[in-house]
Amino acid sequence: MIFMTLLFIEALVAALLAGSLCGVLGTYLRKLGLLTLCFTVAHAALAGASFSILFSTPPELTAFSFSVVAAFVVEFLYYRVGIEREIISMCTFSLSSALAMIAIYMSPSVTLTSETASLILWGSILAVTPAKIMLLTLLSISLIVYILSFKLEIDALLFDIKLAEAEGVNIQFHSTILLLLTALAISIILKLTGGFLVFALLFNPIAAVERLSYKRQPLLGGIVGGISGLIGVVISYIFDTPIGATIAITASFTLIIGVSISSILEYFRRKKLKHLE
Repeated sequence: MIFMTLLFIEALVAALLAGSLCGVLGTYLRKLGLLTLCFTVAHAALAGASFSILFSTPPELTAFSFSVVAAFVVEFLYYRVGIEREIISMCTFSLSSALAMIAIYMSPSVTLTSETASLILWGSILAVTPAKIMLLTLLSISLIVYILSFKLEIDALLFDIKLAEAEGVNIQFHSTILLLLTALAISIILKLTGGFLVFALLFNPIAAVERLSYKRQPLLGGIVGGISGLIGVVISYIFDTPIGATIAITASFTLIIGVSISSILEYFRRKKLKHLE
């Protein structure tokens, strides 16, 4: 009983950190037009985690290495060769997915293959450890330090990316930093949420808050992501449902709630303007 309580608390903390981190990162990636590349990076991390099982290498390190290589290949072909980023991202995504499936299929035994596939693809509460919580904490601190250090440039990017570039803001530098932080975050939380469900924490929060506020989107995205993770863990614990799928469903409901709230606010805003006229 004590073990399960500690595990539940660890999962709550990890989900809060992971959801908040992904919610903030997703906001900046959206503004920089990197969501498609982020999608590719996540699947490259999935392939890396699969190969870590096959070759008995550290899963987080292998997943991060694969995701960085994928991001480098896409950005190299985009900037140096001139291939459209979305096209090469989708090509890399399909390759990563295929490699992940092959690595899982080639695992030592049928039992290991089934357990590995379930853990990597859908996540597990058992994947949460104090070490991962510490890594998520350090990563969150790093993100905060980065945002505070480049606040003026980041604010310019959020306002208008083309105008920021015209004023001399190094778009490629900030894109690289955010992609590296995202790759690290995905590599750490991959086994908690699952490779196919991590996108719920990256994309749903920003979609939920995009029309609610312009200036506070990163903050709201982090709050919505953290709440999605917390509620998902609680529901998963109570009803004994897969933690990754439960968090993804919770994040989807926050999206519905966010869109509903923004629609209601917009309705009353228009009604007020019509009344003033």
